[in-house]
Amino acid sequence: MKRYLVLLNESVVPFCVVAVLVAVLGVVASYVLPKRYQAQSSVSIEENVVNELVKGIAITPSLEAKLRILKVSILSRKMLLRVIKDLDMDLGLQGERLERLIETTRSNVEITHEERKGLFYIRYANSSPEKARDFVNALTRRYIEESTSSKREESYEATRFLSDQIAVFQKRIDSAQQAIDAYKSEKGMILSLNENILREEIKETEHRLEETRIRKNERLAQLNILEKGSGGGRLAEKEASYKTLLRTYTDQHPDVVRAREELEALRSGGGGTERRKSSMEYQRLKVELESLNEIEQVQQALIEKDKRLLQELPAVQTELQVLQQARKNETLIYEQLVSRYGQSEVSKQMELQDKAVSFRIIDPAILPLRPSSPNRPLIMLGSIVVGVIVAAGGIILSDQFFRRVRSLEDLTSRGFLVLGALPRIATAADARVARRRRTAIALALLAMLCIAGLAGVEYSGFEGLDMLFARVRNILSTWL
Repeated sequence: MKRYLVLLNESVVPFCVVAVLVAVLGVVASYVLPKRYQAQSSVSIEENVVNELVKGIAITPSLEAKLRILKVSILSRKMLLRVIKDLDMDLGLQGERLERLIETTRSNVEITHEERKGLFYIRYANSSPEKARDFVNALTRRYIEESTSSKREESYEATRFLSDQIAVFQKRIDSAQQAIDAYKSEKGMILSLNENILREEIKETEHRLEETRIRKNERLAQLNILEKGSGGGRLAEKEASYKTLLRTYTDQHPDVVRAREELEALRSGGGGTERRKSSMEYQRLKVELESLNEIEQVQQALIEKDKRLLQELPAVQTELQVLQQARKNETLIYEQLVSRYGQSEVSKQMELQDKAVSFRIIDPAILPLRPSSPNRPLIMLGSIVVGVIVAAGGIILSDQFFRRVRSLEDLTSRGFLVLGALPRIATAADARVARRRRTAIALALLAMLCIAGLAGVEYSGFEGLDMLFARVRNILSTWL
């Protein structure tokens, strides 16, 4: 640190010159840089109390959703182009030049929002304060109009779409109902059957069929006996049966009469086959056998029919369930559409009457009186600090590259043996150098104070120096 202080003392003149030069360059740069004015408007997004009243009935965009898409909507090419045309900023521009204007405008627009307060801010910077103000107000107004109209169009489109879909699904429901009715008409007999009852009917018919076959076999045996004649055993059997019937019934009972006739036929024995076939008993058995055959065929056909119906019943019921499920699905969607249509109607009315989320301009953009950039006081004060740092850094770097012996420590650090040291003797030249150093320090301090004062003047808003620099700039531009 001591070495650096000695080095700074020896190089105080270049230090002051460089520091003042950098500070002056900063001042010049602050006046050379073009002024840019920034205008700002603040807009509030307010949720209406009606939103709470119609919650669950109407569907409206939330405040968070509006803030989320706010920046994208405002900075969209479509929105910026409309504002540019509203302000006639596109006169004589087209193609690539117009696109550059849009991109430049987008880069100069700043959108910020405070979600908790429901506020968003639109800022725009331009070299003309009037243009900055007009652009911000036009952009704010255009966005509010576009947002309101787009929400209304969306509500109309949603209502129209739901209405069309309701009509479509109503037709589909009617078509599904017609398919169900036609299927029931075609398969009504099968659908009216019960599987358990049908199984019981098959079981009962099979039982009757078995009884019919037993009776048929009995009649066939009797016919076979009548056709071939009877033996002693058969005659004895018939006589025993006849006696048994006489003990139970009278002589005129049909069973007794029939048994007597059979017994007489067996006793006659030798009437021949033709005689037996022409007997009344034979003819009766023949007729009864034919009747049993018909009954057997009917019962078999009935069993086959019931089994076929039993096989078809699950498929028919499944097909009916498919048709009914299709109609149920269409009905479910139809009911949801009708419910949404009611919500859409309420939402549309809320958008038309601005009862949902409304925009309110809290502070419109006003004419900015002071430029937002460049920040001259900050640049001036910063140039003083930068000038000091640059001057000190330059001196230190020069010493590192061009190191000189300035003290006994420099000699000993390089390995030299110091035998003795003579005190420095002040001369007239040293006095002149000291005066120059003091003068340089005084002038540098005066320059720095002037620059600091100039920064204070700029901070206070005094514009006289602007006019002076403007004249100088005009003169220089004319001379160059």
